[in-house]
Amino acid sequence: MTGNLIRDDSGSDHTRFPWLGSYRLSSIESRLLADALRHFQVFTDGQFPSDVGRQSLLAQIAADKSLAQAAPGLNRMIEKARDGLVDCIYVTNLPTERSITCLLSLTLGSSIGRVFSYGSPHGGRLVMEVASDRSEAEDHRAEIDWRTEGAWIPSDRRAEWLGLLGVENTSDSYVGYAAIEPVEQTLSSRARAWLHSQSACFRLPDTGAWSTPRKVLSRSSLGHTEIAWPGSAVRSATSADTVCAVALAELSSEIDRQHVRVSIGAGSFLAFNNLRGVHRLGVASDGSCLFYKTYARHSLRPLQVKGESGPIFSLPGDGTSGQDRQTSNAVA
Repeated sequence: MTGNLIRDDSGSDHTRFPWLGSYRLSSIESRLLADALRHFQVFTDGQFPSDVGRQSLLAQIAADKSLAQAAPGLNRMIEKARDGLVDCIYVTNLPTERSITCLLSLTLGSSIGRVFSYGSPHGGRLVMEVASDRSEAEDHRAEIDWRTEGAWIPSDRRAEWLGLLGVENTSDSYVGYAAIEPVEQTLSSRARAWLHSQSACFRLPDTGAWSTPRKVLSRSSLGHTEIAWPGSAVRSATSADTVCAVALAELSSEIDRQHVRVSIGAGSFLAFNNLRGVHRLGVASDGSCLFYKTYARHSLRPLQVKGESGPIFSLPGDGTSGQDRQTSNAVA
């Protein structure tokens, strides 16, 4: 697959992608950040706490107290992400000490927003492992399609930011990301109109049922283009639709052309806006990779509709109806 490779050195040209921010910590910044995280972990007997409430509190304190002091340049880059000035940030030369890796992952997520997770299918964990090898990729092709995480979940309860911290990567595996706003600007008016209309149905991952009709592209309250796309698990809401295949093919082609890809090894961190872009994992022919994944939102209030305080929430409704479930196999 072709793409625009972003390296972890100063040789990459980022000017083509104004929505991408990058920062490489100096050796001193990396050491200061590691020292600070070890200091905060002293209060939990030198271990990452097992209780998710304590994990969240410890990471929030570390984010508030350590990042700005240890790595002010990184803190300024994260502020751009929080303010919506960039859709993706790539950070390198972070500490790689395994004893503080979980806290580092959650601290970086907490610096962008309020970290959270769902009780299912993630087992109630704030720090989720993403591990892959070639044999797994053969059996799970849908997992490496271009997609938005939780595309079937309402946008106000979906993960707004995803963070991926590299733990190990012994292969040429990579993560790709494409911001949707510049992609939309290159689409034909016919494709844009279809993607902004309630003309698509998404196949739901657990039941196989099809969702009620919904939009692939939409406008946020601030005027930003947002996307919900479950990879290949999408179809037209009506059998007579003649635009669906053309619009989806055009969207996919432009994403392939405009995306960036990065290798996330130990000490690298990629965070991206899950509402304003799509991502994919490309698995190499040999080797394996392990990332720690976190979810974050600027506010958790929309997730607290059932009285749950968090940071673990029930998975929101999937948007199916009874008729959807009865006819889930009507169209392949």
